[in-house]
Amino acid sequence: MVNVHIHQFKPGGAVVDAGALAQFQQQWATYRKLITSNDLSHREVGAILHDTLNQAFASQFTFLDIACGDASMMKTALRGTKVRHYHGIDLSQPALELAAANLARSPFEVDLDHRDFVDAMMRRPEHADAAWCGLSIHHLSSDDKVRLMKAIRGATGAGGMFLLYEPTRRDDEDRAGFLERFLRTNKPLWKALTPAEWGQIWRHVTSSDFPETAAVWCELGREAGFAQARQVFVDPTDFFRLFPLRGQRGDAVNGQTAGVSGPVSAAADRSHCRI
Repeated sequence: MVNVHIHQFKPGGAVVDAGALAQFQQQWATYRKLITSNDLSHREVGAILHDTLNQAFASQFTFLDIACGDASMMKTALRGTKVRHYHGIDLSQPALELAAANLARSPFEVDLDHRDFVDAMMRRPEHADAAWCGLSIHHLSSDDKVRLMKAIRGATGAGGMFLLYEPTRRDDEDRAGFLERFLRTNKPLWKALTPAEWGQIWRHVTSSDFPETAAVWCELGREAGFAQARQVFVDPTDFFRLFPLRGQRGDAVNGQTAGVSGPVSAAADRSHCRI
């Protein structure tokens, strides 16, 4: 059964991701093109998520999908796992309507909330055994990244896990260098996009993307209270990386041990949106 809960924002209310709504809805078709063409490596990441959940949970578990979009990756990634309840949160109602259709025949319970995901997490009382967020947290300032990750750590508890998939700067790369490399690499590579669609993406990336290095992503996770933070996947273009974070020490995820450690200070950029 799929339940879609619509939470309307009050006038003047504090919505951390308010600016994302218009852009996200305008760019949804463009974003779907990148998913369909696998330019963001969703197929590989979905397979890792599937294997990680099967390795971690021998019995039923609850799953939280933060900034879930249309849940198209989850339709495949959660198939064959022991997930009992899925909870997706997203600011875009059109995306949630697609998510409802994608998950309508799922063998697990599904709840979808139309809310700003940061606000939702700050007010969340429910426990989740595992949480996922992809290509969204890098829009927040460093302080807000930690605040959100602390809320996720509180929701998943000592025995839970959080999987984070985000654009990531190289160790010796500042934001300007990241943007230059993004333009040079991805503009010719993302052949599915029209010039106008690339322009949408580029305006968004230059105004709203504030990625961290791998070391900083892991350090922010530890600052938020996760005992273990590792990098386990780098996409072929070296822009997007996957980090499982665990509430307590345990075995390496999927046998991979590409850990990143060491305190690195994060820049205090303050902006956010999506992709």
